[in-house]
Amino acid sequence: MSSSPIDISNNLYLSSDEPWRATFTTEHGLSLYKTESSSLWSTKFHTKILRAIPSFQAQETSSTADVSLKDSFGLLADIEFHTFRSTIIRYDGKERSVDDFFRRRPSNMWGRKYVFTGHNGVEYVWTMEEDKCKLFIADSSNTLVTNYHRTRYGFMHETRLGYLELFGKLDNRTVDQIIVTFVYAERYRRLERGHV
Repeated sequence: MSSSPIDISNNLYLSSDEPWRATFTTEHGLSLYKTESSSLWSTKFHTKILRAIPSFQAQETSSTADVSLKDSFGLLADIEFHTFRSTIIRYDGKERSVDDFFRRRPSNMWGRKYVFTGHNGVEYVWTMEEDKCKLFIADSSNTLVTNYHRTRYGFMHETRLGYLELFGKLDNRTVDQIIVTFVYAERYRRLERGHV
């Protein structure tokens, strides 16, 4: 689907601690992405990733177009999870296995690493830590691009929604890729640790 301009803030807040069943909103409450998943008892576990469709409405007092987000979403990607064979990612008009979509780096004390190439030619790497995922630029700079903060429940701390913290100037297509790959990476990380 096209990458029309939408407002991306530094943080995207998740309505659920399960990123594959959540709405991603800005700090202003605009819903930009939604994820829907099949039942755990389904023969195939599918996750659909939906992206908000901007509608352009001319302001009555101005000749310029004002971008407003309605409750309208279009399919961005579909992930078909498999246990005994490669998971399939359908995105950007292509169907690819995760073995083709990602290049794996050897695990280290901080966890697995999954590398993918952005639409801009930049290589990014998801590092799967014990309790969350982080995304870096896969070069010597090791620049942090995205940091996932999981939902924190109140007991010793104040309850806080989970959120994705985005760094730097990211175009909309890059953010789309971050969301798609994050949903896969975080679910896989939890599956590996028996937390799903």
